[in-house]
Amino acid sequence: MEAVAATSSAQVYRPRRPERTVLYRALSHHFEHFLHVYEDRFRHTHGYLRGCVEPAVHRYLDCGIFDQGVARVRCPDCRHEFLIAFSCKLRGLCPSCHQKRELLWTDWAEQELLEEVPHRQVVFTIPKRLRIFFRYDRRLLGELAGCAWRALKLYFAAYFDGADVSAGAAGFLQTSGELLNFHPHVHVLVTDGGFLPDGTFRPLVWFHSQHVERLFRAEVLRMLLAKELISEAVVDNLLSWHHSGFSAHGAVRVEDRKGAVRLGRYMIRCPIVLKRLTWEKETGEVVCRGRPSRRGGPDGGEARWDVLEFLARVVDHIPEPSQQTVPLPNGWPSTAGPLGRASTPVQLTAPGSLAATRSARAVQHHFSGPRPTLPGKAISYTASAIVENLMPPSVPVRGEIDSPPAAPRRAQAASHYSGGLPNPGTGSWFSAP
Repeated sequence: MEAVAATSSAQVYRPRRPERTVLYRALSHHFEHFLHVYEDRFRHTHGYLRGCVEPAVHRYLDCGIFDQGVARVRCPDCRHEFLIAFSCKLRGLCPSCHQKRELLWTDWAEQELLEEVPHRQVVFTIPKRLRIFFRYDRRLLGELAGCAWRALKLYFAAYFDGADVSAGAAGFLQTSGELLNFHPHVHVLVTDGGFLPDGTFRPLVWFHSQHVERLFRAEVLRMLLAKELISEAVVDNLLSWHHSGFSAHGAVRVEDRKGAVRLGRYMIRCPIVLKRLTWEKETGEVVCRGRPSRRGGPDGGEARWDVLEFLARVVDHIPEPSQQTVPLPNGWPSTAGPLGRASTPVQLTAPGSLAATRSARAVQHHFSGPRPTLPGKAISYTASAIVENLMPPSVPVRGEIDSPPAAPRRAQAASHYSGGLPNPGTGSWFSAP
């Protein structure tokens, strides 16, 4: 009787059935027709069909299908055997294989990387006007991650007044919006404070997303100007907007390691969520529903497409084989080694116990100052300041309070902005000058 109870309570492997999902049925029945009509129907809106798309789709169609190969698993104790179908191991397209990557990353991050300190999610986005460059050249996504890291690095340097404090950060590149629209952005899981060389952690008292946004905007515009993808006139036009289109949303904060792991898993998620997709037989349309929290938006949190339009949106988010979607983390305590957690416990310091960690009122004063303006428009950067590789006086620079930076600080800013950019396509966070 006990043996029967033990057997009934044991976990049983249940094969997934990908062929029953909306995604699999759409690709298996309509992908060949999609390839035939892509040039005429979708190239002007979705760009050229990248070479990685067709091989990735064929690999996905073999994933989890027993006819395409299996592995036999045997229990060494009870000799029970079962079969597991081979998987495609694709990112961005196969929800099952992508979820396995999520679980592996979160387990590694919890065991080896993240410290028991507060963390914050910062989401960096760019205007729709600039997204076309990242659609046609996916190597720019790695440089977008570099821009996000440099913006945070400058903000932390200004906050801690140039002290030897490093923030730990891990970045995640995403190309998908809520309803599978092309929306390149960067999620950054960053410590809500910085580490001293001895591993002591200094927490932030106050995080100002607007100042991080201004730094990120300057880095992105500088990068696109250097590559001659935009002109000074375009920069001036972008800076004249009341709402710049750039964003650095940093309102989500967690207090411990487990919360940081949950945030990290959310950031690395697959763009395709099968349970939000349905196929209406009457109309032949694929319906994609957003999260319940987003369904009160102007589009109702729902989109309807014919099957070919659905496939065009899906293949937009297949990463290039060599594209690094999770740039290597860095900035953690120096006692940790290249990627591991510190060998000694991190010491936490209360915000009020260190003179260098100031009150919220003092920090707000630290970042206050005049902002250059154009008639009727308030802006924080001018095209000439970016082109000349100089940081404008309104940008916080190591210790600036409410006066223009002194000559040495101006020289530091000019030195930073005259350096090189990360190598194209590497996705490196730390190629910044």
